[in-house]
Amino acid sequence: MANNVHYSVNLDLDAGQMALVEKLMEDISSKTQHGWLEYEVEKLPIYPVPYNEEDWYMWGCNNIGAKWCHIEDRSEDYFSGYSAWSPPIPLVENLVQYIYDQVGGNVSAKMTYEDEFRNFVGITNYYVENGEVIVDDDSFDGEDLVNLVEEAFGLEVDSENFDWWEVYPIKIEGNYTGEDWEPQQYADEVVYQYFDDGRLQHL
Repeated sequence: MANNVHYSVNLDLDAGQMALVEKLMEDISSKTQHGWLEYEVEKLPIYPVPYNEEDWYMWGCNNIGAKWCHIEDRSEDYFSGYSAWSPPIPLVENLVQYIYDQVGGNVSAKMTYEDEFRNFVGITNYYVENGEVIVDDDSFDGEDLVNLVEEAFGLEVDSENFDWWEVYPIKIEGNYTGEDWEPQQYADEVVYQYFDDGRLQHL
């Protein structure tokens, strides 16, 4: 089974661009038998190569960035969901390019993503320069996060006495020295801090 990658996309759009995105999402949405909305991202008219059902796997990897991608939550300038194995970096790139090509103006987006086991965590920024989308991706792997946790608590994650959900005092000098935290909670906050300011560092 593929690792799920959770992603969140924030779009910086004006009113006309937002209306276009709303129309795109309405066109690919339908209600399930339980009344929930589902979105078929492969049906978006944003891709340089139209969807190929017979070669869906490679088409998805090349045009979306993953063999499948689901939207779970959406608003006018935001959507989030899950993809398989890797983040949908090309999907957002194609969307930003399409918005610019159709209505022009300043278009930008920011996507944050993390593998379900935090094998990798990243931020991708998109902006248009000279009519073309620039993709700026930054990421770190799980070992980097583990190293920060080990430094913070003075413990080895591989030790049989270590538990991600146990409470330990923070040993590293800083804002929370001496406070009792769960290592999982500390790791979560480090990731959220990274998503906010792009810096991977201790709290």
